[in-house]
Amino acid sequence: MVVEIDNKIIKYQELLNDRDPKKRLNNLESILKRESGKLVRKQLDYYINNHIHTTFSFSYYTPVMSIWMAFRSGLQTAGIMDHDTISGAREFMMAGEIAGVPTTKGVECRADFSKTLLEGRRINNPDQRSVAYIAIHGVSDNQIDRINSFFAPYREERNKRNLLMVQRLNEILEPVSLSLNFDLDVLPLSYALQGGTITERHILFA
Repeated sequence: MVVEIDNKIIKYQELLNDRDPKKRLNNLESILKRESGKLVRKQLDYYINNHIHTTFSFSYYTPVMSIWMAFRSGLQTAGIMDHDTISGAREFMMAGEIAGVPTTKGVECRADFSKTLLEGRRINNPDQRSVAYIAIHGVSDNQIDRINSFFAPYREERNKRNLLMVQRLNEILEPVSLSLNFDLDVLPLSYALQGGTITERHILFA
């Protein structure tokens, strides 16, 4: 019985992580109808998570899969919060409507506080001094495109840095005859072609 349930969960995860967003949403609706009355949903009154990363920055979970996990976990509210992009927001919102999970939409970025009174201090980033994570919460539906356009240049600059990182990594790996190809090894791991962000985590994973 345990193996059967595990196999079903694995199958559901595959369906909800399909590369096609329309299929993901349709699969979620089908799964919820099929499992109606059978799903055991935890009751976590007052528990929310409005800082959920998805495949649009770096995560195993698509926006639809994230909502499925939020639903199963009993979260009262779930919020998408990807790095330098809000491209997964509409899918996240539609999945929330299907599953009956209230959603919020936001985006996270890093800001450089050099040449300010906070220069040299650890703010809320344990890895870098003078750099802070900033989260924009509660983006309304009619501002998604505007916010995404604002962050488009940042994604472009991030990719310039990513290419330099891959180049430097290849220099380090050359003595052991290993190398990474950004277009073949890193890009396919991301949702960059759908407006997502490529992070240093994608490079590490590749």
